Amino acid sequence: MTGTRVTCEDITYIYEGEDLPAVKHISFVIPAGQWTAVIGASGSGKSTLCQLLNGLLPRSGGGSREGTLLLDEMDPAEAALAEVTQAAGVLFQDPNAQLVQGIIEDEVAFGPENMCVQPAEIERRIVNSLEAVGLISRRRDHVRRLSGGQRQRTAIAAVLALQPRLFVFDDACASLDAAAQADFLQLCRVLQGEGRTVITASGRFDDAARAAQRVIVMDGGTVVLDGPPEALLRRCGEQLAELGLLPPQRGEAGAWPGAAAESSALAGPPAPAKRPAASDRSAHTEALVPSEALAPAEPSTPGNPSVLAEPPAQTASPAAHAVLTAQDFAVISPSSTLLEVKSLDFTYPGGRQALRDVHFSLRSGEWALLTGVNGSGKTTLSRLLMGLLPAPKGCITWQGEDTAGVPVYRMAEKIGYVFQQPEHTFTAPTVWEELTYSLHGGLPQARRPELTADEKRRADDLLRTAGLHHKNDVSPYLLSGGEKRLLSVISQLIVPKELYILDEPTSGMDYAGIARLITLCRSTCNQGAALLMITHDPELVETEADTLLKLQDGKMMSVLLAPELL
Repeated sequence: MTGTRVTCEDITYIYEGEDLPAVKHISFVIPAGQWTAVIGASGSGKSTLCQLLNGLLPRSGGGSREGTLLLDEMDPAEAALAEVTQAAGVLFQDPNAQLVQGIIEDEVAFGPENMCVQPAEIERRIVNSLEAVGLISRRRDHVRRLSGGQRQRTAIAAVLALQPRLFVFDDACASLDAAAQADFLQLCRVLQGEGRTVITASGRFDDAARAAQRVIVMDGGTVVLDGPPEALLRRCGEQLAELGLLPPQRGEAGAWPGAAAESSALAGPPAPAKRPAASDRSAHTEALVPSEALAPAEPSTPGNPSVLAEPPAQTASPAAHAVLTAQDFAVISPSSTLLEVKSLDFTYPGGRQALRDVHFSLRSGEWALLTGVNGSGKTTLSRLLMGLLPAPKGCITWQGEDTAGVPVYRMAEKIGYVFQQPEHTFTAPTVWEELTYSLHGGLPQARRPELTADEKRRADDLLRTAGLHHKNDVSPYLLSGGEKRLLSVISQLIVPKELYILDEPTSGMDYAGIARLITLCRSTCNQGAALLMITHDPELVETEADTLLKLQDGKMMSVLLAPELL
């Protein structure tokens, strides 16, 4: 197999209705058979470039492209779709955007069927592709019943079944657990070993970038660095950190991009206080214990393994982007139990048991992380808490009252829910209107009352903390993936709730965005709300959180990260 050679000469692309280009004057050549990682912070142009490579832009998305882009000798914007499909297969940033069938095996077969591949060959591709992503045993399951990570693996399998000469994976690891991420890297090695060209795109200098032969770094729609990963890390580490692609070194407070400028431009009261850092709590061993016990952790032993034996080498600095005022976030101590889960079992229609004998509780002001492999039941649990799935009687109590049978709208008065795919919940044409939508109770534009001065100030502060204050009039759908996630978070925080559930908010986010998210979360807990964050990236935020909850085979375990909660 010979891979596709990619040639970009002075490529500029402007979205329809926009004044500034999303990518501008990009030039590079990717030889056939090379694995290249394209990395850049949110809004740097990575996803736009990926969609240009398979002709989706400007063919379907409109806009204007200038310059020369060739897959071998073919322009993907002008060639027949069958030829483009054979030359390049692209996994989009949101896998749901390219899942079109109801059953997993039908999804994988869809592309080859449209290419008139013989039935026997289609079956072979289904089996090989699903085995490659670990879903062969679920080939006849409904896609809608899959977790976010399993849907991402299904989308990867669908691209594999096309057998193109070039694979373009846009944030393919964003919703995958650690084991699945390792499997994906091995898959990329296999594809490259077969002679195919591989391009991976992400918002961090991650394992895929380190494993690639070459890294292209984008910023502001242009290529700013290009070279082998080892050379870039050795020579340009400081610049990569400034771009938000590497975290600042431990102890470099305020080292996030733009922190100094923002602090100067928005001088005010200091950032809200946060609980002691991990280094200040090093005397407490963080051991894995049953969640219902929630007792002080014991020293790590072979029978009682510590899942957090060492603090991460690098941590985010949440105070760097704190622009919310002290009046907004009064620091209060964790107090009464808000939510308690006891002996919770849940089985989906059809017999698949997602949860069994789950126990845990959340207190006011507590920040809990919920982790587990893809399909372990994280999203199922969150939907049960919210009332989106029917909870068994007596298993979930809110401030001592059973939530079974309570309507979703009643739960929504107390709980804010940030979904895994933020764009699926957007309802307004601009960032400002999306943020303030819930303040009006969803009333039509003509019937909405004028925002109060306090509401406007709070909305402005949230936008600044999220780094979106300069995009008030932009459509939420035109934001980068990381910006969409931050907008979805602050759109919930705008209305005070007692508990917020965030489903994979760090997915695909660069380190600068993670710092902003941490600031928002810590400030929210400091004002007394509880926070349940579902994440495959616990190492990015565990020094800030209070409790680590882990689902394994439907059972819950927990790690107490903040002994002061006892």
